[in-house]
Amino acid sequence: GYAAIAFAELILGLRLFPWQKWLLIHALELTAPVGPDGLFSYRFRFIVVLVGRQNGKTLVMTVLALWHLYDQDSPMVIGTAQDLARSEAAWGEAVEMAQDDEELADLIEKIDQGHPKFMRLAKTEETPWFREYRVASATRRGGRGFSGDLILLDELREHQSWDAWSAVTNAMNARPRGQAWAFSNAGDALSVVLRF
Repeated sequence: GYAAIAFAELILGLRLFPWQKWLLIHALELTAPVGPDGLFSYRFRFIVVLVGRQNGKTLVMTVLALWHLYDQDSPMVIGTAQDLARSEAAWGEAVEMAQDDEELADLIEKIDQGHPKFMRLAKTEETPWFREYRVASATRRGGRGFSGDLILLDELREHQSWDAWSAVTNAMNARPRGQAWAFSNAGDALSVVLRF
């Protein structure tokens, strides 16, 4: 969590609210090393962030996406929302932030504004694989065919069935350090996933 905060403040030049710092510190807690490679795993695999409107949820999503790509070298970040335009807007903010920083921009290999939208970082000597931030639709097919290290689900209150949740969160099954973050504000009686 502290590394994500440092990335946001020192690299992206952001000033986070206290609640955002608290969230990153605690949601990104690590467990003891596991497996033959001795890698740390996240203490929490699923994070639900319930915050009122216009309080900085999208900024947290942007920081997480860029931190995973640039600092953690995660091969795949998948962003989704019930409304594809909303997830594309969050993706667009992240792309713009990366392009505004010369060092981050130099690592961008390709930005595809088509469908689906994605930003790909180039391979480097230290990271010999591509890293992508991809937008997926919040449908029963969204996220299928990908393995995501970070899944970002915006507007969880709009999920009125388990179809989108199942499709997107299952994209991290093959990732031992995968995390799914769901963001929302208060839902209603139809918010099936949020009520669970």
